[in-house]
Order: sequence, then C-alpha cells, then structure tokens
Amino acid sequence: MRHTVAAIIVLAVGGGHSMGAPVVITVEGGAEGDTNVQRVETGPGLETERVAAGVLRVGGKLDKRDRLWGGGYQAVASMLARAVADPVASTENVALFTGEARYLRPLEGRSVSLGAGVVAADAMPLTDEIGARTFRNLGADALMVMDATESTHLSLGFGVRQFVYKENSEFDWDGVAATARLDSTLWQPSGGTRSVELAVTAGFELRDYDSVALANICEPGADVNDGCSAATSRGRRDRLQRVGAEVTWVGRVVAAAGYQVTVIDSNSYGQSLVRHKATASATTTLWKGVYGTLLGQLQIDQYLDGLVIKTDTQRSEFTSLDDENRSSLQVRIGRPVSDAWSIEARGAIWRNIGGDVDAADVTFRRASIYVGAIYSR
Repeated sequence: MRHTVAAIIVLAVGGGHSMGAPVVITVEGGAEGDTNVQRVETGPGLETERVAAGVLRVGGKLDKRDRLWGGGYQAVASMLARAVADPVASTENVALFTGEARYLRPLEGRSVSLGAGVVAADAMPLTDEIGARTFRNLGADALMVMDATESTHLSLGFGVRQFVYKENSEFDWDGVAATARLDSTLWQPSGGTRSVELAVTAGFELRDYDSVALANICEPGADVNDGCSAATSRGRRDRLQRVGAEVTWVGRVVAAAGYQVTVIDSNSYGQSLVRHKATASATTTLWKGVYGTLLGQLQIDQYLDGLVIKTDTQRSEFTSLDDENRSSLQVRIGRPVSDAWSIEARGAIWRNIGGDVDAADVTFRRASIYVGAIYSR
C-alpha cells in the first residue's frame, strides 16, 4: 500500500510527531461470485452482455489519530483490489488506493476549531493498460468546526477538486467545492446506552470539464437518442448541488434511515439530472456472537433532457468503483473468531428501479456472494 499520494499523506502527517498513538491496521481478503462483473446495462440498442465470473478481493487500511501542535489529526490510507477470473473481463482487474488526512486546532476561548484536509484516490489497472472506470481524484479543503453544544456540531469546508477519468479525458474536470454537515444528538437518556442522532449534509460544486458542451440538434418532439447530440464551441460546465439527512437509532439494534437529493445542472445536452437516493440499514447481534446487517438503497434518476442512450462505450457515462451506485439490497453476516480475526459473508442484488432509466427499457441486473476474513489490530 506504499503507493500514490495516499501513503505519502500518512507519512507526512504522522512524521512530525511521536508514534505514541497506535495505528489501527485492518486487512481483508476473500472470494466472490458476481453475475455482472463489468457492471453493464443491457437493453434495446445496446451491444453489452452480462459476464458472470469469480472474483478475488483483497484490501487493507491504516488509521492513525493523535495530538499535534495543540490540535488533533487523523490520517487514513487504504487499498482495495479485485481480480476477475474470466479473461474477457480483464479490465476489471483494478486496485483503488485512497488517502485522507485532516488537522483541526481549537481557538482558545471559543467553541470553534480551524484546520485543513486533503483527500486523494487513484484507481489503477492491474493487468490492462487502461482499467474499467479507472480514475484519479484529488481535493483540498479549509475546515471549520463549530460546537454549538456538547451534542451539536457544525462542520464547514471549502476547497478545490480535480478529477481525471483515465478511460476518456472528456470527463476530466476541476473546480471548487463547498460542504456543510450538522451532527446532533436528538435524544439520549442518562447512561448513554441509547440515543437518536441526526446528520444533515449539504454540498455544492462547480465543475469545469476538459471537453465541449453538446447541443440537441434533433427536431422538437423527436425521440431522444445519441444521434441528437452535436459538439458546440462552449466548454462544458456543471453545477452540482446535494442535500441529505440521516437519522440513526443506537440501542440493542443500530438502525439508520436517510434521504439525499442531488441536482446537476449542465450546459451540455443529456447531462442534467435529479438523483433521489433513500437508504435504510439495521445491525444487530443474532446469536452466539454472530452479527448481521441489512442494508437497502433506492436510487431513482430523472434526466432533465431525457435519457440519452449511448451505444458508444467510450462516450457513455461511467459508474464508480463503489458498489452502492444502484438500488440494492445487501445482507452481511459476521462473527469474531479471535481478538483480531473475524469472518464475514455478504450477499447483494442491484437493480435499476423506476426513473428514466427504467422507462427507457435499459436494464441493470447484478448479484454477488462474498466470503472472506478480516484482521484488525
């Protein structure tokens, strides 16, 4: 994992202070069966087919927190790699390296902390020259955290972002970003064994793309298709806004429910959308040390120009390496076998439900089963 900016961040931040605070190390590995390893959509006009194959997954994470120069910092570096057994899908052999570091120092006599944060992610191919959905993402923020009460905190960030999509430079962009997050404990009896917590988030980004904006050249009322788009002399510009809220119950069962809406206004034809995402999860102990988690996510996309079906895979939209990019239902079962080791099994299904994608008869189907082991110290 000594690769890319991720490891450099940990060394740079941790190197200026004694190693008194421990580093939490987590390593995971396992095998998976996946019915759609390339995560493709199928439907009329598309030449894609789902490929089912076995997958080997391995990953690790380093997490260090400590005091420094009158404040506190956290530095995290992680790696996740997947290797697909079927050579037809060799572009799916990808490793994702991520790193994040933040430092906050309280102002004397005030309930305010100031600081900065940096984040980096680099998805790299393992066997092919260009891997599927490989990208690089960099960001830096100035941070402010205000403590209204002991149980209510407001975090603000303002910074810059750069995104590079290695398969197609037309999706490269850079710009500014602003974020806000309010965390509050709504209810907690004495003893602290139960609580109700609220998190409200908001974000704003201005994205300047390394490509030109597209325009609709079809007649009014014509069916939306890829042939309707033509390049203009204007550079592509997107404005992204998102607002969300999540309520968490902590007790014998840890349960959470949330909703987020994202609006992308673009001057390029076919790129503006409204995305609704609702999530619900519950985690509890089942029997003899076995714990289980049920996680559901509903995602509905509405394209303001209509859904443009792109048959050219080099020009099509990409999905992230994150598995939670569709409507899904996931079940996780785990059990500790020692102080450091535990085993885990996961099963999941993904679908496109409702919205413009479903209305256009574009189908996304995927299911997976995973069994692995986790080491954490």
